[in-house]
Amino acid sequence: MRAPPVAPPTMAPAPEPHERFFDARPAGMLVDRPDLSEEDLLLAIAERLVFEGRTGPDPQVVIEAARLGKRKALAFLRKLLLPPPRAPLTMPVRPILREHEGGDPAH
Repeated sequence: MRAPPVAPPTMAPAPEPHERFFDARPAGMLVDRPDLSEEDLLLAIAERLVFEGRTGPDPQVVIEAARLGKRKALAFLRKLLLPPPRAPLTMPVRPILREHEGGDPAH
């Protein structure tokens, strides 16, 4: 009787079904707002839960579920009312008035 084939030692074992990808990016990146801190996101989640009249889950649990890719948590994050961006907008400086060549500078 032959022994069953053995996988080469260089191959990594397949991930267990209970293991999922964990998103380790900052919490603000979960809502495409890198300027938001985790505290800002926790506050927005807590406010949304109160608005919907829910007592749970804990805001931190929602962030962790979103990092695991749970669809319900990601959909919940899309409903959040987020604070306005704090980062300054970069815009080119443009003069308000143009100088006229050879003309009266008062115009």
